[in-house]
Amino acid sequence: MEKSATSSSQRPWQKSVAAAVALAVSGAIVAPMAMAQSTTVGNVFGQVTANAGDTVTVKNQDTGVERTVAVGANGRFLSSALPPGKYLVTLNKGGAPVSKLVLDVLAGRGTEAVFSTELEEVVVTGAAAAIDVSSTTNGTLFDATSLAELPVANHDLNGIMTLATSTVKADSRYDGGISIGGGGPSENAYYINGFAVTNPLTQLGSMELPYGAIKQVQVQTGGYGAEFGRSVGGVVNVITKNGGAEWHGGAAVSWEPDSLRASEHNLFYGKTGATTDGTLYRYTKDNSTDVMTYSANIGGPVIADKLYFFAAADLKKTDDKSVNVENGSGNAATSGWKDSTFKNKRYLAKVDWYISEDHRLEGTALGDNYTAKDRYSGYDYATFSPGAYKYTESAKNFGGVTPGVGGDAQILKYTGHLLDNLTITALYGQSKYQHKDTFAGVDITKPQVRYSTTNTARLVDPRLVNPANITLQNFLPPGTTGIAPGAHESTKSYRFDLEWGIGSHLLRAGVDINKLKSVGAGEIVLSPQTSDTIIAPGLTGAYYLYASTTSTATATGTTAIYRNSYQTQSLAAAGATPDASGRWYYVRVREFGDITNAESNQAAQYIEDRWQVTDTLQVTGGIRNESFYNVNGAGEKFLKMDSFISPRLSASWDVHGDASMKVYGSAGRYSVQVPTHIAVRGASPSALLDRYYRYTGVDAATGKPTGLIPLGNWFSGNNEYGQDKAPLAVSGSKMKPTYQDEATLGIDAKVLPDYVGGVSFTYRKLKASMDDFCDYRVIDAYAAKNNINITADPYPFGCATINVGTGNTLYFDVDGSGKQVKFALSAADLGLPKAKRNYTALNLYLEHPFKDKWYGKLSYTWSKSRGNTEGQTKSDTGQSDVATTSTWDFKEIMEYSYGNLPNDRRHQIKGFGYYQAFQQVGFSASFVAESGRPKNCLGLYAGTGEDIYGGYNQFFYCDGKPTPRGSQGRLPWNYSLDLGVVYKPSALEGLAVRADVFNVMNTQRVLSMDELHEDSSGKLPTYGRPLAYSSPRSVRLTVSYDF
Repeated sequence: MEKSATSSSQRPWQKSVAAAVALAVSGAIVAPMAMAQSTTVGNVFGQVTANAGDTVTVKNQDTGVERTVAVGANGRFLSSALPPGKYLVTLNKGGAPVSKLVLDVLAGRGTEAVFSTELEEVVVTGAAAAIDVSSTTNGTLFDATSLAELPVANHDLNGIMTLATSTVKADSRYDGGISIGGGGPSENAYYINGFAVTNPLTQLGSMELPYGAIKQVQVQTGGYGAEFGRSVGGVVNVITKNGGAEWHGGAAVSWEPDSLRASEHNLFYGKTGATTDGTLYRYTKDNSTDVMTYSANIGGPVIADKLYFFAAADLKKTDDKSVNVENGSGNAATSGWKDSTFKNKRYLAKVDWYISEDHRLEGTALGDNYTAKDRYSGYDYATFSPGAYKYTESAKNFGGVTPGVGGDAQILKYTGHLLDNLTITALYGQSKYQHKDTFAGVDITKPQVRYSTTNTARLVDPRLVNPANITLQNFLPPGTTGIAPGAHESTKSYRFDLEWGIGSHLLRAGVDINKLKSVGAGEIVLSPQTSDTIIAPGLTGAYYLYASTTSTATATGTTAIYRNSYQTQSLAAAGATPDASGRWYYVRVREFGDITNAESNQAAQYIEDRWQVTDTLQVTGGIRNESFYNVNGAGEKFLKMDSFISPRLSASWDVHGDASMKVYGSAGRYSVQVPTHIAVRGASPSALLDRYYRYTGVDAATGKPTGLIPLGNWFSGNNEYGQDKAPLAVSGSKMKPTYQDEATLGIDAKVLPDYVGGVSFTYRKLKASMDDFCDYRVIDAYAAKNNINITADPYPFGCATINVGTGNTLYFDVDGSGKQVKFALSAADLGLPKAKRNYTALNLYLEHPFKDKWYGKLSYTWSKSRGNTEGQTKSDTGQSDVATTSTWDFKEIMEYSYGNLPNDRRHQIKGFGYYQAFQQVGFSASFVAESGRPKNCLGLYAGTGEDIYGGYNQFFYCDGKPTPRGSQGRLPWNYSLDLGVVYKPSALEGLAVRADVFNVMNTQRVLSMDELHEDSSGKLPTYGRPLAYSSPRSVRLTVSYDF
């Protein structure tokens, strides 16, 4: 979709339970005995010489809670569903302890207990085995110690994830998210304590935690089992801290002073042959940012050995001052300077109730809310100084205004060990994301207007008014939209998992249901509708965009300004004349609004058999069954996907039988759903219309053009005229979700006495993609071929979600009678190529576990991501209409679209570690170096087909020639070195003073650029200009006290 400013009687839960039962009855598949029941918990396993009555006791050293399991006749034992932490593991024979170990248990991993003797008591203190021979998952794990020691620039998941292998920062224009394994930033799944916290509206990013509340973060980049789905990127699994046997707490204050921050690079025009080449686009050198963060946590026993409590909170306050408009902007006098105060409040409260040795109940409440208060003033580029205050915008959890989008959640989870070999968990969670956006001091009853005094494509006719005399009354930048009062998202999630050990098999099964709802989703331009609007009152707002051209062909009508069938006369025919320099002037009016309600309901079931084939070989096989459907603003189902089966198979071989070398691999199918946002424009009433005019005057008080003479009729490229949209007309029937197949192969080994290294290979191939197409020609051709007469007004087709590159069936009311006529469109009818995205990666790493006062990890990743689609997002232009991008709108857009994709980084080097130099002093560092993003040149269509939008400028053509995807080279390599030092005076136990320096070398590299080369007015002077640089050098100073 172009970028803007039939149901069953069976309920989803009934289907989920029925499917789970059917899978369980059909028989087990295969899986490793020593794997954790869930990635929110871990386990301890092992094998000893067995005698009748032998047992193993595991005791959590933080809480004192212990559990005893029997040793099987084959000598194997397993204690599963253990909360992460340090455990004392004791082997008991004849009712008496004979051997003990102290081990670290990590979530999602199995920890092998190898007792050194069975004849006498031996206590060995150590960490979990460096190589987990029970795991076949690729990824990176960060524990609380690493997070506390490492210099992480942003104390959030994005900051953590960038240190993981196979991850790339998302385009700077997105509100959140990270690309994992070549996937789009909306294609990841995020969990906190097993509860899904992915943004329900867009799937970009997630809810976050206070940094000090994080016990463990797993960034899973491939090979994960049937327990996880709803991702073709990666899975980010966060485990929170909990209270222990003693009361502990702490507080910290961090300051990132602007005085120690390097200046940002100014933004300049690219080199396009225009008079603006190399001149200042936006002045940013004097931008300032000052950050204060206040943190506190406390936890301990409420009732010893029974009830534990933990709480943490962060308050981050950012004062930011910045130039808000480009040089020459007509909005410089009203919104050229922005003085912002951002606040992010995060909290966590967790209660753990050990009802008995075998039954545990967890209750968690968390919040992550963002607010922004932006005070806008004028800005004078002549003196580089702010002017008079104009207006204020206040927002909460509103993407594009606040630094993030969060909410509040509550989780209740039960874990029961019904038998030594039978464990169940049940989880219920709910969340709510509330959005607000208000303005003070600005008159939104007046029009929004955009013009420039320097950009030749955006000039006002100087013969009618001196641009310097224009005084806007609606100060908002043109296209500024607002949201509905009370807009919010809510989620409800239910999950049940079972683990049953039978001999050498560990059977696992589960079901989960997510119900997502959006109220008041979408936006509307904050400006009045036009007087000649054809849209119902209140559905849209309008803004004015001045334009000019020196093209005689455009002015006289030889070349259309917009789609020929809608443009009825040329500028010359409307009475326009060029100025002395040969420049012609006109204006575009755009109306837009799409506020609606939406829902998405998702269900999944899985079953696995983890089989210990031999003492050294484990094989895991599983099946995951997923379904989802979406609901539009009228409460109608419009997109439905039933019973998509995803098989998973993996194996791990402990080569020497002593966890010193592991060979592992996996193969599986993974799919992802679409968020609630797809209903906003894709299935509910919306309006996006353009009309072009010649104008004969300009109201200097408002900037509004007067004496408008239309050059044609209202035109909507996507047939968005505010009409209702029939469910069967906006999505294909019997579709498949976006899914891909993946294969991995790896080796981990102890390469030196104190080092572990490994190499892994990953291959991912996109097999199907869901997106919308908007080509009315396909519908007209099918109707003509099948003698179908389309007389309905408005036209019954705008855009429809389909499986691209294959045949799809849609239904239309062609004559307004209400009867739905079947359009069985073949792949040839649609004319779209198959979706292609192939990701290949080779990863090498070397790790030194913490020993001899230091820890370190170094990794290198060679990867290649090529195809004709990024996935659910479109970073080429920063379009965030997830799964409704313009990528597949019509076939001509796909010409020359195959090549290196935006998230392709051919080389990545990452390293991090810390060193306890002295008892009081420690040092830490992290380093990231990666090759640059591929560059594109996007412009007007120059092929043998047709631009059905008219003047659309996102084709892989520039200057009339093909410019295949990624053919314009790459942006430069990006480097960043972060260093940290901490001092803990022995005289003041618990006190720590820390300094972190980020981007020490101040290497500000271009991360993204403007790839739009031209439009109907000619070559754009903004092509090639940087959109974002890497962050300048900054310093964070922290004082903390723990007790």
